[in-house]
Amino acid sequence: MKTEIKHVELENIISEINKLQTDTVLVIADHQVWSLYSKDLLLEQIENKKVLFWKAADGEKVKNITDFQNAMEFFLDKGIHRNAHLVVIGGGATSDFGGFVASTILRGIPWSIVPTTLLSMVDASIGGKVAINSKSGKNLIGAFHLPTNVWICPKFIETLPAVEKNSGMGEVLKYSFLDYSIYDLVIRKAEMSQIIDACAKFKEKLVTEDLKEIGIRKILNLGHSFGHAVEFIYNIPHGEAVMWGTALLFKLFGTEKNLNDIAALKKALEIPGDHAPWFNKEFPIDKIMMYLSKDKKISALSSLDMVIIKDIGNAEIETKSFDEIQATLEANKDELRKFTI
Repeated sequence: MKTEIKHVELENIISEINKLQTDTVLVIADHQVWSLYSKDLLLEQIENKKVLFWKAADGEKVKNITDFQNAMEFFLDKGIHRNAHLVVIGGGATSDFGGFVASTILRGIPWSIVPTTLLSMVDASIGGKVAINSKSGKNLIGAFHLPTNVWICPKFIETLPAVEKNSGMGEVLKYSFLDYSIYDLVIRKAEMSQIIDACAKFKEKLVTEDLKEIGIRKILNLGHSFGHAVEFIYNIPHGEAVMWGTALLFKLFGTEKNLNDIAALKKALEIPGDHAPWFNKEFPIDKIMMYLSKDKKISALSSLDMVIIKDIGNAEIETKSFDEIQATLEANKDELRKFTI
């Protein structure tokens, strides 16, 4: 199955939902998004369909076992069938959560996404990775379940808080290392709609080639192993954590050119903040290693697959042992206290 990625105007989202071939629509919407856009997305205008609505907690707060169970029981109690269609309205965390509900309820029903954050438009809504978090780490309970539709409406970006825009820019920065055409758009400061399209199409191509992430799709994990650890330790937005995870990777295993490139891209994308989250603090090697040991990308009990950038558009997967990673962190811990980009 291939996902249809389509640009739609805000006022046409309900008409797209009306086109779904089902008599039952399940809606999961982010609480904050719904408070801003419920008057633009009138569910009563969904015609000839039973509509079941579940409001999700904001962002990552919803990605837990308790909310997952509550949503499942809510929909099952209302009575649904396997041709029901779930529509998620929200950012990447909401689509992770809603997609996981869709992948498991009645052993899987079709679903579609209205991404409402920049991060979700360029990355999280595309590719079928769905998950909730565990106490042991981020996205460790999940599945692959491709959405039927991704309806992109850039108007949602207008009401994004600055911190969410910057988080999305962090993922755009990642894509800029993976594809030269995206890098060129960013450096030239092209229209954001062009950059969104380029990132979405690049990811869609990799997903088509490698849905289950056993080959080329792995390069999309650039910066994510360190990034997820940093995200948990410092409680910072995902895209920001990916940027710092990428920078940390380059500092430890990359080149001076990698670091110069990330500084140039950060400037072009106008991402604020030069100091790493651990700046002037003891670098948390033990905590980093603990999260790495539980990362989804471990290739064995003692090693981890990492994405190494040889040059813009040239990424390779290299397996690093935990002993090598820890030794490299230890050797650089004093420099890391003053790390900036």
